[in-house]
Amino acid sequence: MEEQLIQYSFYGVFAVLLTGFAPRKVSRYLSTLLSIGTLLVVSIISIEAKGIAGIVGLVSSTIGIASILSAHELVEENISLHDALIVSIASLLPILLLSDDLVRMFIAWETISISIVLLTAFHRDEESSEAALKYLTLCGVASLIALLGISLVYFETGSLVAGKVAEASLLAKILILIGFGAEAALFPLHFWLPDAHMAAPAPGSAVLSGIAIETACLLVYRLLGRDPTIAGIVIPLAVVGAFVGNFSAYRQVDMKRLLAYSSIANVSYIMLGLFSMNKLAQSFAVLHVAAHGFLKAGLFILSGLLLAESGTRRLDLLLGSLSSRPLLKTIFILAALGLTGAPPTLTFWSELYLIVGLSQASWILAILLALAIITSFGYYFALIYNLSIKSTPQTQTSITSKRKFPLSKLSIILLVLSSVALFFFYQNLLSFLG
Repeated sequence: MEEQLIQYSFYGVFAVLLTGFAPRKVSRYLSTLLSIGTLLVVSIISIEAKGIAGIVGLVSSTIGIASILSAHELVEENISLHDALIVSIASLLPILLLSDDLVRMFIAWETISISIVLLTAFHRDEESSEAALKYLTLCGVASLIALLGISLVYFETGSLVAGKVAEASLLAKILILIGFGAEAALFPLHFWLPDAHMAAPAPGSAVLSGIAIETACLLVYRLLGRDPTIAGIVIPLAVVGAFVGNFSAYRQVDMKRLLAYSSIANVSYIMLGLFSMNKLAQSFAVLHVAAHGFLKAGLFILSGLLLAESGTRRLDLLLGSLSSRPLLKTIFILAALGLTGAPPTLTFWSELYLIVGLSQASWILAILLALAIITSFGYYFALIYNLSIKSTPQTQTSITSKRKFPLSKLSIILLVLSSVALFFFYQNLLSFLG
């Protein structure tokens, strides 16, 4: 399956890039169709794989397809390059959890990182260049540190099999934690993420925040999750990150930046569950990857839709922008409430059982996680009020675009309803996890 994913990823990316040589209108449609076709193949392979890799593959392909659909309308230039980068990231992420070879894992992640850099720099303006440089500096150094850790594993164990990391020295494990922890936006290595989200096109941000950083969390857990010393390092950092992410979100006036800080908090929830050494918390931490990913990706695409319609993502200029649009408003409220853990979305079960599982390991951790989740209520309720209820005469005339953006709206609905559907079938997802 690993070889299949690599082959389809390569052929898919290559084919999508080739569409850039076709006439512009033809190129746009060919790029969209080939990208979706490639990601559908990834989803089929993921169903066969099952387990954590299967869930990551299904989530990444679903978010990827939604992002490609929205990009067809929201990305004006270089659509073939944009779509190829999305396909590259979404199709390679499952390999990180399928492969047993540390070198292949590292190469896959570096390919993903290059795609993230190019997405961040996509608009080629000052903001994009600065964000890409920040990501390249931090995560480039982090990659070298991870490579040093992998080299140390080989020197100490004589093997590059992923399972051998458990037999390596604490130094090797800490180097790997730093290297891949930066990619997962683990506190205090998180500061590149908000800038990257601000700079990247909204469909790219949906993939980056919806599944890429979460998969990095799962990779860290896969390599280091059995070491109690590493858990003793990760858990305090995750607790701090949960509160830093949520409190930082309160100060944001840009919708994408607010969502980015919320993502920092949510990857901290995932890390808490994964390193709690409690099976219940670990299982629902994996489910939270899907729960958070679908909803957050939907909101990022919505931010891109609002930008295309009104020319801004500033919350004070978007007051009441959804108040007269009942379907989109309902989907938005479902997503925003879902990210606080409200039913009927999968986050209700994932956050509930994360707290229950943590309580079996440590009541203090369970209480801290519950408080962190409660902390998020304020800015999400404010977001709902500002976009759905509060309005001014100026706001009502600010959205002047004549375009309807049906594919973008469809992609948002697809993602949010996926989370709603999994609310009712979360036990099937647990069975799929194994």
